[in-house]
Amino acid sequence: MTPVDSFKKTLLLSLFFVASICSAFSKPHDSISVKNVDELQKAVSYLNQGRIKNIVLKPGTYQVFRRLKINSNNVTISGASDDATDVVISGNGMEASKSVGIIFDISGSHVTIRNLTIQETSNHLIQVRAEKNADNFHLSNVRLLNSYEQMVKVSGGPGTELPTSDYGIIENCIFEYTSGIGPQFYIGGIDAHRAHHWLVKNNTFKNIASPSKHVAEHAIHFWNYSKDNRVVENRIINSDRAIGFGMNDRPHQNTGGVIAGNIIVHSNTSHPFSDAGIVLESSPGTIVKDNQIFMDTHYPNAIEYRYESTSGVVIQNNETNRRIVARDGATAVLVNNNQADWFKGVLLNLRYLFFPAYG
Repeated sequence: MTPVDSFKKTLLLSLFFVASICSAFSKPHDSISVKNVDELQKAVSYLNQGRIKNIVLKPGTYQVFRRLKINSNNVTISGASDDATDVVISGNGMEASKSVGIIFDISGSHVTIRNLTIQETSNHLIQVRAEKNADNFHLSNVRLLNSYEQMVKVSGGPGTELPTSDYGIIENCIFEYTSGIGPQFYIGGIDAHRAHHWLVKNNTFKNIASPSKHVAEHAIHFWNYSKDNRVVENRIINSDRAIGFGMNDRPHQNTGGVIAGNIIVHSNTSHPFSDAGIVLESSPGTIVKDNQIFMDTHYPNAIEYRYESTSGVVIQNNETNRRIVARDGATAVLVNNNQADWFKGVLLNLRYLFFPAYG
């Protein structure tokens, strides 16, 4: 081979290598890993442009200064490991402020968030927009800590013809106010409007409790045109109101659904606004079964069902140490509900206060 031929071959190989590298970087990638907040913001932009489908966050703390808006469908945002404490996404603090406000603002469908911690915002940690028809949201193995208002909000207005958020799943998460009480009364764990066919399963809620003025919102609340949601096998500890379906005696609050197999313990007598464990308000056709409720507070009722529109309800096989009570014309079929004895209630209390992951 002549020197000229050798040079041509080397040149062609070099050009081929450069072209290959350029081509690789120009093609859309399925996933991208990020290690700081600037890379995270840029990756969210790529996500919404359809250039990537998955963001993986490397361990560390990500201090965000503007909300992360997710408008694309079929995407995932995940910590790099199964340990949710490895990745922490934090807002500007749990106090009233216009800054950041919401960390994840979800308008897309089939959005998954998993394996991380979200904390310290002036509004919600996550907002899922039913008004944008955001369906199939999935939250798994996430710690949600210290928001100034409800931690997860499914937003949507009144009216039968507006969109709904369907088939969401929230599982294996922790919702907690780490100081033992919330910052104000207008707080909650999950507050869902226009939510249909959601599943809330195997989560732990702690200290969703008001410090002053009024009772806090529920740890888990479905209302305002919500329908056929399932709240099962959760642990709710020291929260003013654990689970609520519907609100007041207004129409179209909640239809159907199941509240089953939940453990509800409220033993913090310093909480000034403790209320019932499970409340149905304008919630016809709902099933409440196999729940265990132990309350060591001043409130006399463990389960309440309220208002005439609450009918066709079945309340079955629940164990409580407080009463199950109808109010304001509500009707239900009560089957085999038992009042737990003092010793069993104490054991239940200790089990889920000191060993919340047990079971």
